[in-house]
Amino acid sequence: MNKYKTEKILLLLHNYVEIIKNVIVKWDPISLMEFAPPDEYDQECTDIFQEYTQKCKPLCEIIYDVFSEAFGHEFKDDISKCTEVADEIETLLRKS
Repeated sequence: MNKYKTEKILLLLHNYVEIIKNVIVKWDPISLMEFAPPDEYDQECTDIFQEYTQKCKPLCEIIYDVFSEAFGHEFKDDISKCTEVADEIETLLRKS
């Protein structure tokens, strides 16, 4: 793979993670963004993206599992809210 293709793929992957991050930060499932740094959910967004690219389960389940594991009882949303978030992410990814 040549350098141009590699850079293009890396940019595309970065854009996908940024789309996920923007939706997650707007949602703010743990209500941290009022006082947390802007990168508060970066690890969770990266985890979501990595698991999503493997296509082993629906995005809503990935989101639910990642936040349940990362925040335990602090994460109070259910799978239906995660489905709404996943739908928004997938819509934006298709448009990008």
